Amino acid sequence: MTSDPAVQPRRTRPYLDPTAAELLTQELETALQNLMHTWFPRCLDEQYGGYLCDFDHRWKASGRQLKMLEFQARTTRVAARVAAQPGFESFREAAQHGFEYLRDVMWDPKYGGWFQMLDRAGNPLEDCTKHGHGTSYAIDACIAYHDLTSDPEALDLAQRAFRWIDQAAHDDTHGGYFVFYRQDGTRITSQDQSPTPNRVRDGLGVPIGLKDANTHADLLETFADLFQVSPNPLLEKRLTEMLHIVRDRIVVPPGAVHMYFQPDWTPVPDLYRYAYAVNTANILAKVSQSLGRDPKTLQVIKSMIDTVLRYCWDRSKGGFYCAGSTFGPTDIEDIRIFIKDKFWWPQAEGLRALLRLALLHPEDEMDYLRHFRQLWSYINKYLIDPKRGGWFWVGRDFYRFRRKPKATIWKDPSHEGHSLLECIRLLRSEYRNA
Repeated sequence: MTSDPAVQPRRTRPYLDPTAAELLTQELETALQNLMHTWFPRCLDEQYGGYLCDFDHRWKASGRQLKMLEFQARTTRVAARVAAQPGFESFREAAQHGFEYLRDVMWDPKYGGWFQMLDRAGNPLEDCTKHGHGTSYAIDACIAYHDLTSDPEALDLAQRAFRWIDQAAHDDTHGGYFVFYRQDGTRITSQDQSPTPNRVRDGLGVPIGLKDANTHADLLETFADLFQVSPNPLLEKRLTEMLHIVRDRIVVPPGAVHMYFQPDWTPVPDLYRYAYAVNTANILAKVSQSLGRDPKTLQVIKSMIDTVLRYCWDRSKGGFYCAGSTFGPTDIEDIRIFIKDKFWWPQAEGLRALLRLALLHPEDEMDYLRHFRQLWSYINKYLIDPKRGGWFWVGRDFYRFRRKPKATIWKDPSHEGHSLLECIRLLRSEYRNA
């Protein structure tokens, strides 16, 4: 028998009692129904199209309601994927609403590609710039909508967008993609090229001229999804390239994630944001499932989750802390460097990561099922709003965040929606024949 924990044979008996697994599945389905009915149709912008993004802690619409590509695309994608599930068909119209906005308003009819930011009425902002991060989500939103409806227009738009970003941004020398562009697709690779004077970072927060883990992990997921419905030799080549970049360059032992890189993939030191390890592990798991579960990828996934459980897990209440050094709290002179806030989206991503490993490695010493149960308890107690619905920005054990908004351009329902959906799928798959 191999000693590699990533390729241990599965147990022949279910890890959870089938009755308990069914009750858990029903609980997760109820949570998903509550989440989706809280967001929809409330967030539909019936006047200008797309989705509203600014709601205060009471779900009162407020703010500028800017139309950022990530928010519009991620909300479209989660609506489409949820609508494809039995019992959730009512969200099909919400998905159509979002896709039509991506197609008719956010897409640049002159040069191609999607604008990164519009005002509520649909006028481009931020000097008409475009970004690889939002583009990845927009392509994936089109794929999800095509999967739901078989609309050929959605697949065509996804294919055109892939060709656009590959021509505009692929680095033929070092691999991967440059991430920040002018309207015509010209790369912005230094501060002096930015249309905004003295701008150090782009709209995503990436230092101008660097490559980043966030964009490349999301592009990896998008390319894998597109390859499933529209395979071609160039896309296969890019998918393989991106897998090696994310798995073998961005992730390093003992399971940590570098955030920023020079164009030649030399890492640039920065604070370790633990959530990106969890999110990247989920993306690698999805890609691995699509391409065949190779032992190396499975081992990397396990190492990432094991590392964050060791160094950024709240052993008292459960949940993942935000950021610090690779090995948890560290002291610089007399100052402790460690951000203990537990934001909503790492907890959501952690939920499906832990359940997946609990099913793959039921007897592992890390005891993923115990961590999963503790995290789900934490989410129910501290993150889900039992009165007004939706998830809080930060767990309520951090009281200074109690009145943070329920939605902003960076807080949409995708992380929690996809996590609940994936946990339901994992349980159904595991226990259907138990």
